[in-house]
Amino acid sequence: MSLQLPEALRHVLPVARWEPWQAGRDGAALWRSSRYVIKVQPLRPAPAGSLRDERERLRWFAGRLPVPALVGYAEEAGQEYLAMTRLPGIPLRHPDALLHPERVVDLLARALRELHALPVRDCPFNMSLPVVLRAAAERASAASPESQGALAQRQKLAEALRERPAREDLVVTHGDAVLDNFILDGEWLTGMVDVGRAGLADRHTDLALAYASLHARLGAQVAETFLDQYGRALIDAGKLDYYRRLGELA
Repeated sequence: MSLQLPEALRHVLPVARWEPWQAGRDGAALWRSSRYVIKVQPLRPAPAGSLRDERERLRWFAGRLPVPALVGYAEEAGQEYLAMTRLPGIPLRHPDALLHPERVVDLLARALRELHALPVRDCPFNMSLPVVLRAAAERASAASPESQGALAQRQKLAEALRERPAREDLVVTHGDAVLDNFILDGEWLTGMVDVGRAGLADRHTDLALAYASLHARLGAQVAETFLDQYGRALIDAGKLDYYRRLGELA
């Protein structure tokens, strides 16, 4: 298995040895060299999500918070390709990082506080509940009605609509704030990756996923410590549960 780069990217990327890395969220294939990362996925109709979304967010975050630098984007033969620089380090979910849970919790809480402190008026990406629920409804309508998965998704969607909070505490969010998407190099975070879902949303969008990710990897006590580090005064337990379940619709 090898990576065949479209001509547009061959002009901007140096010759390199590309190795398959892992599957990204939504099934995107990831390839990496010593200096770059490339995501590849089939072109999809809205609202399934396009790598163009991540391209625009990488552009916006540049100079605001550390993210990979955008190198190029291309579409060819029904596929889309996003090329970016590779951040040095390992994801926070790496076994070596998890040897130091206090550092993981401290760095993740600090990173999310810094992200959520960005001015909302400057962010052009709307990922609020009306947008997310509408996209989920469109995906549910497009799915085969006979499939068991589609039935489960429709049930979760009905629950999300019925129980949606009356008010959103809008901040700039990552949108997929799991341990995999924050990169550690030594004692510091070098940045965040997979920002294709970033945008204005309730802060619990990030807090719920971060909490669940920590709980799964390091246990309940560490996850609770994360909430303490972020700031208990900003946490709503009901919203934390709601946005955890909403994440299953994404």
